Amino acid sequence: MANSRKTRFTIYDVMESQGVFDDNPANAYSPMYKGPQEYPKMMYHPEGRERVTQRAEIIATPMGPERVGEQKELVMRVANDRDEEIALREAGWHDHPAKAMQAAGKEMPQVVALNREADLQAQIDRLQRELALAKAAPKPPPDEDAKFEPRRPSIQIETAA
Repeated sequence: MANSRKTRFTIYDVMESQGVFDDNPANAYSPMYKGPQEYPKMMYHPEGRERVTQRAEIIATPMGPERVGEQKELVMRVANDRDEEIALREAGWHDHPAKAMQAAGKEMPQVVALNREADLQAQIDRLQRELALAKAAPKPPPDEDAKFEPRRPSIQIETAA
């Protein structure tokens, strides 16, 4: 297998030679690339349902029969625009597979926030609105005790000569 890369030929090699990947503006090396695209977006089942894509093979072992090689995928739908995304979110669909796994009662894997920038910007906007409301709110009058500053004792520092 020293020259296995020279003889490799898959459907993806055919697609690449036909320019299919160059025609897709979502690919970074496409001449039409315009940066990350928000849509289409995958949404995952509200209950975290799974679909079997490859049935398990049952093999005999000393411990008894075992099922091996089963492959599953999360049930998902594609939202092609903002309206479809809103409709799916209202129906309970998740924007990340980890959230769907958690809804199914499985352990939620670590999540890398793709929308982190948008989430932080929304948080900044919310806090700025709160700050503006706090600044515009009427201030209570100062207490009688707060009108006068207490005298501070003088501190003498001795220096060794």
